[in-house]
Amino acid sequence: MVRVNFTPGDVARTRFTLTPAPMLETAEALIELRRAAASGWRHRGRAAPWLREARRAFPATARPLLDLFGPQGPWPCILDRFTPDPLEAIEELRAASRASLRASLTVCDEHARQPPLWVRNLADGDREQLELVIRAFRDLHDAVVAPRRDTANAASRADLARRIPVLVTGGHEALLGTLHPRLRWRDEGLERTGVDFETSLDGRGLLIRPSAFWTGEPVFSFDPEGHRPPVLSYAAQPNGRPASDNGTASNLDGPDRLAALVGPTRAAVLRALREPRGTGELAAAVRISPASASEHAKILRDASLIETRREGRGVRHSLTALGTAMAGADLDLDDSPATRKSVSDC
Repeated sequence: MVRVNFTPGDVARTRFTLTPAPMLETAEALIELRRAAASGWRHRGRAAPWLREARRAFPATARPLLDLFGPQGPWPCILDRFTPDPLEAIEELRAASRASLRASLTVCDEHARQPPLWVRNLADGDREQLELVIRAFRDLHDAVVAPRRDTANAASRADLARRIPVLVTGGHEALLGTLHPRLRWRDEGLERTGVDFETSLDGRGLLIRPSAFWTGEPVFSFDPEGHRPPVLSYAAQPNGRPASDNGTASNLDGPDRLAALVGPTRAAVLRALREPRGTGELAAAVRISPASASEHAKILRDASLIETRREGRGVRHSLTALGTAMAGADLDLDDSPATRKSVSDC
């Protein structure tokens, strides 16, 4: 069992992140491909279309990664890098010390009968072999992950929007218990059945990362050098798929939980305010009276879900960050051009 102990300060510092991690996402996509191949492509469910496309697009130059990432874990953490810019992630990997490479590849020694010679050389700091891994990552990222960036972002953000009401009404304890059936909160700590391991956050908090390229159990990632907080990656629902069968963003709405939480009229008001509106415009959009629109706006403003600014003789309502997440609108977070660029020129 993995157990992560929290202090009150850790709970306060625990938050979601939607920052892309191209190198880690590429490793996750590769593992999903290996799993699908190992199962004969039979039970990848509705995720199969994108996996089949990725299989056809798989570049020959990425084949060395097959020696590192099999269908079953544990996997080496050589690609566990959370830098959002793929070019910067490459430079970070390129600058890795021999000790860091050895630590990242320890699992290859522990769980393989005999790692290939090139992997052993890589663990010894062989720079030529490191460039082989960099090229493999670069080409696989460009072929499989980069074309699905927009739909992956949409799936992760929709997953987050569904979880915000749980956090608002039940707090971190309720939230952490809903991420996966094998995760549970007990005695001021988060537990996951499986590997026998216990650690403490030591005041750093936990970064919770929904992944659209992952369908496995939640995975903890700890930075041995302590430069970043520990990260918990979990499969964005449903099924962690980055796109639906027709290539559009996954429909993660499910039942109208927002209406169940705040009421159908206020849910409609929140959704109408995905673009700022005056009270009259809001009333017309939701088909209620201006007086009713003003009353609902006050209640939502008191809950920090919307903000109201005076403009001339009238007012204009808009969503706060919390209101945006609850309304399920696109969140303008970490979607910079750097997260979309190709790394083929590196």
